[in-house]
Amino acid sequence: MLITLCLLFMLKNAHGEEIKVTISGVVTDVNDKPITGVTVIVNNTTQGSITDFKGRYSISCYFKNDATLEFSFLGYKKEIRKYHGKSRIDVVMSKQNIQIDDVVVVARQNINDIDLRAKSGVVEKIDMKHIKDKPMINMALALQGAIPGLVISSTGELGSKPKIRIRGNSSLREGDIANEPLYVVDGKVISADAFFELDPYDIKEIVVLKDAVATALYGIKAANGVLEITSQRGISGKAIVSYNFEMGVTMRGRRGIEMMDSKEKLDLELLLKNPNTPGYRYSEEYIRTVNGSAPNLEALIASGAQTLDSLRNINTDWFDYLIKSSLYQKHNFSIKGGSEQTTYFLSGNYAYQGGRIAGNDMQRGSFRLNVDNKLGKWGYALLSLNGGYSETRTPNGEDYDITGLVYRLNPYEQPDNQMLYSYPKRSYSDLINQYNSKSTAKVVGSSVSVNITPFKGLDVSAVMGLDFVLDENVRITPSTSYSEQNSGIPENERGIYGKSKNTTGNLSSNVRITYNKVIAEKHSLTIGGNSDFYSSLLDNISIKGYGIGKLTSASAINSSIEGVRKPKVAGMSEKTAQLGFGAVLGYTFDGTYDVFATFKGDASSVLPSDKRWNSAWAVGFGWTLTKYPFLKDNKVITQLDLRSSYGKTANLNGVQVSSTVGTFSYSENDYYEDQRLLELQGIYNLNLMPEQTVSTNVGLNMQFIKAVDINLNWYNRTTHGALLDVPIPSSTGFMYLKKNIGVLENKGIELNINAKIFDKNDFSFTLGANIAYNENKVLDLYYADKIYLTEESIIPEYEVGKSYDVIYGDHSLGINPITGLPVFLGADGNEIKTDEKIEKEDIISLGYATPPYSGTIHLGFSYKKFDLNVGFYYVLGGIKPYNYSNYVKNTDDVNQNAVKNQINDMWFKKGDEGKKYHSPFYSSQAIDNLLLRPNTLTVGSSNYLKLSMLSLRYRLSNNRINSFIRYTSFALQASNLFTLSSYTESNPEGGTLAGTQQPIITLNVRLSF
Repeated sequence: MLITLCLLFMLKNAHGEEIKVTISGVVTDVNDKPITGVTVIVNNTTQGSITDFKGRYSISCYFKNDATLEFSFLGYKKEIRKYHGKSRIDVVMSKQNIQIDDVVVVARQNINDIDLRAKSGVVEKIDMKHIKDKPMINMALALQGAIPGLVISSTGELGSKPKIRIRGNSSLREGDIANEPLYVVDGKVISADAFFELDPYDIKEIVVLKDAVATALYGIKAANGVLEITSQRGISGKAIVSYNFEMGVTMRGRRGIEMMDSKEKLDLELLLKNPNTPGYRYSEEYIRTVNGSAPNLEALIASGAQTLDSLRNINTDWFDYLIKSSLYQKHNFSIKGGSEQTTYFLSGNYAYQGGRIAGNDMQRGSFRLNVDNKLGKWGYALLSLNGGYSETRTPNGEDYDITGLVYRLNPYEQPDNQMLYSYPKRSYSDLINQYNSKSTAKVVGSSVSVNITPFKGLDVSAVMGLDFVLDENVRITPSTSYSEQNSGIPENERGIYGKSKNTTGNLSSNVRITYNKVIAEKHSLTIGGNSDFYSSLLDNISIKGYGIGKLTSASAINSSIEGVRKPKVAGMSEKTAQLGFGAVLGYTFDGTYDVFATFKGDASSVLPSDKRWNSAWAVGFGWTLTKYPFLKDNKVITQLDLRSSYGKTANLNGVQVSSTVGTFSYSENDYYEDQRLLELQGIYNLNLMPEQTVSTNVGLNMQFIKAVDINLNWYNRTTHGALLDVPIPSSTGFMYLKKNIGVLENKGIELNINAKIFDKNDFSFTLGANIAYNENKVLDLYYADKIYLTEESIIPEYEVGKSYDVIYGDHSLGINPITGLPVFLGADGNEIKTDEKIEKEDIISLGYATPPYSGTIHLGFSYKKFDLNVGFYYVLGGIKPYNYSNYVKNTDDVNQNAVKNQINDMWFKKGDEGKKYHSPFYSSQAIDNLLLRPNTLTVGSSNYLKLSMLSLRYRLSNNRINSFIRYTSFALQASNLFTLSSYTESNPEGGTLAGTQQPIITLNVRLSF
């Protein structure tokens, strides 16, 4: 009977009867790299799946023995596999070269993406999987630690613009405009604001260009490196609808400084003997001093003791009260599909994140539409439209931070009462409603690109793009705020309203012609040329007025006010343009030797006509040793490449027309009778030249047993003619003049290692680590060894042989146990007392504000349908000054809270040794040396290790829910969970008390239909 049933079962299957099975596998390219996003469809069914970041797929459904699976992905040839009863089907996909009458047609999103550029230059790809697994509203911050040499830092406040650098600052000038990289999306140059509005789910790929060979194609715009972004595109075939959802909380983050409880604070007040504080005012000592002969002395003492006992029983933790957890959510919806002729991708995104303090939050929304259309057998036309909106609210101003109240309000004070001691006669509500600001950004962009191949080997590509950014900011200080109430200003002039509006329009175009010829199957020659144009129009208008009271409208400004609070209106408009012509030459021999050379000449409207043209050029060499017979089939060394490059690029980033050409503006305050006066904006420099950056790079790529990849780069980037606003005699009527002042060098090493430790059956373990070291040094200052901002300054702005961001200060010898004040070491080896003058030569270098070392460690685990990814980010070698003046209190400011253990760590009497804080009793002669500069005892190491990313994902088989759903996964994701650092204040990254980046914990759901 059993044998009969088996025979019947076999007979049924032999005739194509369906049986339910699970088929899984991995999809890779010809280089054994996993391909993410491949659509896997069971023909003539609705069953399907999409490969994950490791190229894996899984389909559970009813199969016939003659069923087929179709694998498709844009840019790759379709693959068809028949089901023959095996539960695992792995597929290798190759790039799609559509051959039509001997013409190869390629859709190229970025027309500067030339293959030879990567063979001899430094072109590093960011793993977008890790970016998408990191719940952060700001994509730029999610890139932190993505690759070595790309350094991103933040102040910690939600909505503040992060600082992005590639291999350090290339200019002596501070700020982003002079030092941040160029951003390019699908071949179109965009602004930094437009980059910040991008959503990771809309991005297919980000590559970072670091050296001259990689960046020279962009000319003078790319002296600081380039971030090339490739957006998601459509696919031919049935439409795929995807929805990604994140919901969670933002945590409070690192506390840092511990403040006193009520008992310790009252004891400190008694020691410092300030009668405006309850610890001394209600003490027996003070009462006997003031009321020694009073008949009710004992009753007064008893009443004072009762008051102190009552205050000791109140212990308000202002960190817990002011710093809160908040909500985080993110939504992404997309649909992609199309035919063989036309494909499309459409997405919409929304994200919201609440800040650590009330009134601080951020929200973003964006959309993107990409349409690609085949132009017969000639090529492709690509159209992109995008838009975005962001809004940031904050109660923090330039000189006011609510977080600072954590370190000022006393533990015996409560939020529902007046702040009788820390802020006399003010309520808690007054303090937290001192200021508010709302910033919005609206971005609209479009681009059109065409790729044409008239005949085999010749590619003609063009792209034109437009970006429009509208930034608005409204700032309000109500008349009821503490600062206005204590300003001494008449009541009708209290309350401040400010509004600014910036509109930026960017137009870019690029036409590139490239010809490639392969001779005798060994010689590959590439020649090409391009012409590009970039124009930017900036328009700004701002108003500031007073006397608004508690209203929040510009119409409330009191226009009758004269003097310093007279209403002010300002505006500025500036248009700049760059035109460039370039050429490239590449040669490859037998796939072993690669030579690449490029030249780009650019003209800029910023410079005078006789100095308008500047150039960028580079040469590179690549050598693939594993092409040699003795290494070709080596099982241990499976890849070995050497690269080297050298080039020079001019840099005009951040230079305005007023720096080189006489530019006038209307005066705000000066009139001649009833006519406004035109004033020169600044002293202009007819001899000003662009900075010239010379870059050298040597790189090594190695792979062992097809499992361990090692990438090593050494670089040296030297900026000649570095620009700086240098002090000039005030008799000129101006303070500074922009000049070519010196030579700045950045050199370093970058190491990146990725290894498959174990990959077998259902379990895999990968390990990745990178480290970057950047040494920044001023090699020369053309007119001096040091530059000082003013004649009175004793701290140099820059010094030959030192880093551009070195922190200067005093060499402390500690606290004198007799006087209780710091003692410093002079250049002559003698002691300098606190009330003695310190000279220029006594100032020393304390360390670097920017840590020279940074890197990441990444661990990846997979078991069946579970994926666990953990990422750490670290920095080493930097220092940050401590903000002692905010929480170490003396006699005059002890009415506000103080740091925990100040009593034990502070000098109070003669003979106290080994103290951390100086005496709270000092004369005005000592103030300069105590408060103006850091010293060796008031700075700390800013080294830190951060758990930057944690993701635990479960991939659900589609049949577990509905056959209509192609892919489903659930994940617990987190970012910036904790930070380990010896820096005792809250933010070792920014060196402020405002706090670190907020930890975020979310639940993530990804669905594809």
